[in-house]
Amino acid sequence: MEDIHSILIGMLTNFVWVPVGALLAGIGFWMKVRLPNRKLWRANDPSCLTVCVATSTMTNTGPYSRPSTGIGQVRALALSEGSLIKAYSKKLDIRNIILSVEPLQERIENDMLILGGPKNNKVADKFLNLLHDEQPAMQIKSMIIWRVNRVGGRWVDQGAIEYEGQAVNRHVEIDYGLIVRTQSPFTSRSRVAILFSGSHTYGTVAAAKFFTEDLHKHLRKLTKDGRKNFSVLISTHVVDGHPTKMKVERSYAW
Repeated sequence: MEDIHSILIGMLTNFVWVPVGALLAGIGFWMKVRLPNRKLWRANDPSCLTVCVATSTMTNTGPYSRPSTGIGQVRALALSEGSLIKAYSKKLDIRNIILSVEPLQERIENDMLILGGPKNNKVADKFLNLLHDEQPAMQIKSMIIWRVNRVGGRWVDQGAIEYEGQAVNRHVEIDYGLIVRTQSPFTSRSRVAILFSGSHTYGTVAAAKFFTEDLHKHLRKLTKDGRKNFSVLISTHVVDGHPTKMKVERSYAW
């Protein structure tokens, strides 16, 4: 009887502790994975997130011209989707992934992820122009410009620092990436817009990689005093096409 009693007690204990353990594991996952990623993205409705990808080339197929994007944007999109799944357990709707030459129409009022700089992404160009007076980062083709002076509360070009990727023997060895997260300037609704851009294609990958893997270490400082918007400029070494040894060069929050 004592053996049966011990077995029943053991079964009852396991019956109690299995759901408790599952609950604690769920709470741990929420605190360590889900919540930190949600703080990064701050998407109001991730199921409708619009991804606007730079149009790097137009291929003449004969009957029509076929637009396509670059490898940097593809890799940045893959990194972003992995982080978004951790945050919201939802995959991106492929219907909301569009090239920058396509009309956004009403999707411009959704939460938005913009991949690639103004050179090949007209939406990125419009985005940075709308934020011209709010934050210091600008981009002209492959040159990322960081303004450091303000006059009368407005950013001025005088004294601005220029950042451009460095290539040796036609291989990029140093690149720069720009991250901007802000209340969307395309709508009056509460929506977030995020830009990953680079001096060259590897900078775009580095921006996405830094945002999804390392930015949480800097988020508390960037968002102190209730600030929600920020721009971050990073540098990266490029080894065999892979961005590594990333470092924050400049940052600004408002």
